[in-house]
Amino acid sequence: MAASVSLAVIWLLLSRLFEFALDVPNHRSLHTVPVPRTGGWALVAGITVALAVSPLTIEPLVAGAFLLLIVISALDDLQNLSARLRFAVHVVAVSLLLLALPGSLSWWWYPVLLFGGVWVINLYNFMDGMDGFAGSMTVFGFAALGSVSAWREFGELAAICGVLVVCSLVFLRYNWPPARIFLGDVGSTMLGLAAVAVSLFGWHEGAFTWLLPLVVFAPFWLDASFTLLKRVLTGARWWEAHREHWYQRLALRAGVRRALLMEIALMLLASVSGLVLVRAGLA
Repeated sequence: MAASVSLAVIWLLLSRLFEFALDVPNHRSLHTVPVPRTGGWALVAGITVALAVSPLTIEPLVAGAFLLLIVISALDDLQNLSARLRFAVHVVAVSLLLLALPGSLSWWWYPVLLFGGVWVINLYNFMDGMDGFAGSMTVFGFAALGSVSAWREFGELAAICGVLVVCSLVFLRYNWPPARIFLGDVGSTMLGLAAVAVSLFGWHEGAFTWLLPLVVFAPFWLDASFTLLKRVLTGARWWEAHREHWYQRLALRAGVRRALLMEIALMLLASVSGLVLVRAGLA
């Protein structure tokens, strides 16, 4: 059902609403023609319907975090909102997730997890700049987390990961280069928050250790983190959009398709490495 809903919404967005929220290419873009940035809306629709008809229970604080983030991101897709407002919403969304964690953590965990969670939301947004890249990372990352959750009999967590993978595969069909639709802010920030939520609850409930999501999502966070650090150290305006990520430079040299295949190979390697660590009892 999730796949059918996502597919139907994508068809609608690509047919009747093609001129809706277009991403017009500029000097920093890897695409050359305007592309709608509403693919995330299809993902949200499919995931929401799947969760609504399933027996899974979603904590009100978790639902509130996603709702707030999705609404602000949708407005940003339609008209660019200020970075301060978006950053404030990211902080609130991650804070709600932390408040929803059962039990309590040592006090020093909260600032660490808040910083890390906000960073993950933003890095997912940063890395959504090449056809097929963010969608592929979503498929590999959540497939790995879901497989481990299922193996260790955390059924609800595995089911959520499965829905994310299925809907992302549908999106990836239309985001494969040359992309006909992009995630946009709704999709990238929602998937970033989903990565935070699944990682937090999976770690807190004992489905896996913090090391597993760190390893399987390494192709994203390593590129984004080292690029940001480099820009800060060189005095660049690090908060502005650019084409200095490793994946962007690779795409400019080798072409988008070849760069994507190389990144997918890294994602596969990261996922397999994570599963080996789990098998060895380290993750």
